Amino acid sequence: MGSQIFPLSYWLGPPLTTEGIQEAAQCGFTVLPLVAASEAEMRSGLDLVQQAGAKALIVDGRIHAALPRQANWQNVAAAVVHAYRDHPAVMGYLLADEPHLRDFANLRSLVEVFQQLDPERLPFINLFPNYASAEQLGAPSYEAYVAAYLEQVRPPVLSYDHYALLEWGDRPEYFENLAIIRRQALRSGRPFWNVILSTPHFNYRDPSAADLRWQVYTTLAYGGQGLVYFTYWTPDVENYRSGIIGLYGQRTPKYAVVQQLNWEVQRLSRHLLSLTSTRVGHWPAAPQGAAFLDGAGLVTAIEGGEFVVGEFTEAGSPGMATAWLMVVNCDREHAAWTTLRLAAVDATLEEVARSTGELRPIARDQGVAAVERQAAGLVVRFWLAPADGRLLRIRSIVPK
Repeated sequence: MGSQIFPLSYWLGPPLTTEGIQEAAQCGFTVLPLVAASEAEMRSGLDLVQQAGAKALIVDGRIHAALPRQANWQNVAAAVVHAYRDHPAVMGYLLADEPHLRDFANLRSLVEVFQQLDPERLPFINLFPNYASAEQLGAPSYEAYVAAYLEQVRPPVLSYDHYALLEWGDRPEYFENLAIIRRQALRSGRPFWNVILSTPHFNYRDPSAADLRWQVYTTLAYGGQGLVYFTYWTPDVENYRSGIIGLYGQRTPKYAVVQQLNWEVQRLSRHLLSLTSTRVGHWPAAPQGAAFLDGAGLVTAIEGGEFVVGEFTEAGSPGMATAWLMVVNCDREHAAWTTLRLAAVDATLEEVARSTGELRPIARDQGVAAVERQAAGLVVRFWLAPADGRLLRIRSIVPK
């Protein structure tokens, strides 16, 4: 809502100290959820977020899905907004997490009031994943749940969580959840965010560096425009352990991994935020609920490993047609020597450098050309690290 940052956020943040807030911002997070014991403490935290060059999401216990059932509830919402809306660090307000279908009417009322009181800020709600039960959802299917939420609540952003990494392996529903969210986001014209796993708990495994990269880049390939990590700080409850920040406030090895990913996404985001997903396909086989890469789009074939490929459009300059690709190596253990075949003949092909965010010609080690022009179209060959992704731009001259 008026912001051009790529939302990189988390659940369970640090204490509202200069050191804690700066450390989160240095890790590459752009939206910091703030929880405070008082309005004065919250405003102090907002000052720290502003100094760190980030934005804040207000988490105030007075706001929840059941609030509209209380008398004079609009006054409560107004009190929260009036306490913080003049602060430039505020990006939005958390309204609810994982609501039931029966909460949707209340949430619509909340969204309307917050948009009236502070139209430039985001009223944020996060949905259940597709492995939630029918009783949790209140709907006969997950797609019906998401569709009803968008139609009834009409939020500005579609957000959901999905923790795919279990001790025995990956949830088979992961890509199906991405496909449903992508489909519903496109249908409603809204961006979507994915809340991914970073902290082991219950029977969720400790994500490896490749697990974290796989979650990030598969979300981007499906068109995601926001990422939230669960969690940043490690809470002292149940069997939670090994978060990005440990139980005693120390950086775990995961901090550097997430920092690297966040920095990469920040540099890619100058392009990602202007793109619209048009097609997603998997090769050589489609997971449960996902689409197979059938060669009917810009990418006619891909070889060398296990991939997901996202295709995107962007309004180009006059006389030019511009398309984008996100190519992701789904193998978390092995690098992929990738051969990509494109239905583009008279075109230029560039990649986004993750070090700078700038576009550059694609070249292999020691400057060897990566692109070959054939009669049927372009062929490009490059290495992809395990679970890694590459953002490419294709520009073709359009005949008059």
